[in-house]
Amino acid sequence: MTYLKNFTLVIATFFLLYTEVRVNTFMSGNEYLAALPFLIYLFYVATLKFSRNSIIVLILNGFYYDLLFTDNYLGYTSIKFLLICMIINFIFTKGGSGFITNFLLFYVCTLLYKFEIIFVNIDTNLLYLLVICFPNYLLFKALTGNLRRDVFSTKI
Repeated sequence: MTYLKNFTLVIATFFLLYTEVRVNTFMSGNEYLAALPFLIYLFYVATLKFSRNSIIVLILNGFYYDLLFTDNYLGYTSIKFLLICMIINFIFTKGGSGFITNFLLFYVCTLLYKFEIIFVNIDTNLLYLLVICFPNYLLFKALTGNLRRDVFSTKI
């Protein structure tokens, strides 16, 4: 049963990564608009569900991304995904849990996720990432608020 759950999670995250690439390709005309559902998934895993099972999912997604969407060496994106999760998990466990703190942590996660873009031109990309980070963080908060709600204990 554990293998089936992990296989389903891998397939779902493959689809999530594929969707992110296709949606951002479609929205490439607007500079300050980007949908980052896989980043939201990474942040969710790093802050709330980081475990041994999530490591294999991240490694396979990194291989998938390297094989189909980049010309990087095989394993580069896997290392990046794992590094993002480890850094964010470490900072999250040591830091507070307020809205501003979590938003800044999400911004750091976005900076690590979009490292290749920042490396080319740092002055304009920090503002760009701040602008695209805010709606994605609000989407993360909306999703985690709905995921934590206990449906059976809620009274109508």
